Amino acid sequence: MNQVHYEYDFTDRAKPVDLGGFYWMNGEHLSRAFCQALPTRMADLLDVVMAIYAADRRSRRDFEGASTGQRRIRVRVGVRDPGLWTESEMAQQFRKFLYWLSEDVWSFQFARRQAAPSPAESERFLFQLPPDPPVTVSLFSGGLDSIAGLAAYARKEPSGSYILVSGYTHNRLATLQRSQVQRIRSAWRGGLLGTSPMVRHVAVPFGIHPPKGHREEKGQRTRALVFLAFGAVAALQANAGTLWVYENGIGALNLPLNETQLGADNYRGVHPRSLMMAEGLFELALEQSIHIRNPFLFHTKAEMCKALRPAGLADAVQDTVSCDGFPQRIRNRPQCGYCTSCVLRRQSLHAAGLGEYDSGEKYRHDVLSGRAMGRHKQLYGLAVMRGQAHELARCLDSEVPWQSLVSSFPELARTHAQLVARADLGADDARAGLIRLYRTYAQEWKSFP
Repeated sequence: MNQVHYEYDFTDRAKPVDLGGFYWMNGEHLSRAFCQALPTRMADLLDVVMAIYAADRRSRRDFEGASTGQRRIRVRVGVRDPGLWTESEMAQQFRKFLYWLSEDVWSFQFARRQAAPSPAESERFLFQLPPDPPVTVSLFSGGLDSIAGLAAYARKEPSGSYILVSGYTHNRLATLQRSQVQRIRSAWRGGLLGTSPMVRHVAVPFGIHPPKGHREEKGQRTRALVFLAFGAVAALQANAGTLWVYENGIGALNLPLNETQLGADNYRGVHPRSLMMAEGLFELALEQSIHIRNPFLFHTKAEMCKALRPAGLADAVQDTVSCDGFPQRIRNRPQCGYCTSCVLRRQSLHAAGLGEYDSGEKYRHDVLSGRAMGRHKQLYGLAVMRGQAHELARCLDSEVPWQSLVSSFPELARTHAQLVARADLGADDARAGLIRLYRTYAQEWKSFP
């Protein structure tokens, strides 16, 4: 197996960008949100996670010749407590988690951090600002799932405080996130939930400084690790023991669309196994218990979206983005319209009865219009998703639906075993939940234009 080798040293923050580069992250947003400095362990975790993200972005995959695209990445990171990171199981756990996320081979070396304490660690506050209980902390990406999940969850628990944790790498996404938060606050002040819960938005800017002319790896399979780390730190700072991740089951499990998709071709950032592994990793690094839960694993995106109108947030759909290639940098058309994320968005809004908030004019390419006919690139995502829905329906219409599903999508068997091993569900309940999820999804596609 041919591999591409990369090596990075992030211990010297003063190193010129063209000799290794570095990342940036404004951790002060996490400390100031709760008026308490970040503990050493949290600061180290964020530094390690950002170093991994920067290395991932800098390391291009090579698929030429016999190469499989797998990379071998070695990272040297400066941490405040190198003994803890070197002598514990953390490096091994990181390697396992990253292999699952990216199918790359990672190795680590930890050295004592030489830089002065960051402002997030050293800033002192006269008093703390704890949120009113009960406290619900969730990731808030600016996508359709995060606000739909919030709407559904808030109807069950309409009191206390909602902490929405975002990360952003450019201002266009930050603007959309702020607009959504404003709509949420405005709707909930009107008493649609019966009470007016407090909504606090914690938005963390981050990014890398690549050398001039350097082309980045587009996959960014470790990006989810950054968001999960931000969310876990915010949850612990807010004295909440759980981080909620709102993601529909179709996107979370992300089954292959056809036989050409293998391994890391499928995004695994919010897969149940990823959340389980991140939970154990963060507890080891922070020495604090943190639960990471997705309450919508057995729900389709359309089912989640049905909660938007009763929560007064249907208008917020226009501020959300789902596109894999956002932003498109075309005026009033921020999403491509033909990637699988855009197609799932449109299918879900239609099935949820929110089609009026999904104008084809807001996409660079409207795959539902006659103008897209005959354009293979623009229609590929729609075609393979229809094909997958047809295969799911075929399996579920058989006399033995679970066996047929596992035969066509073998990884479902491993996912089922992992759900049962977590002890959240019995084997029969987990199997029934997965069957119901895909049966609902296949039925939704039958009514899609």
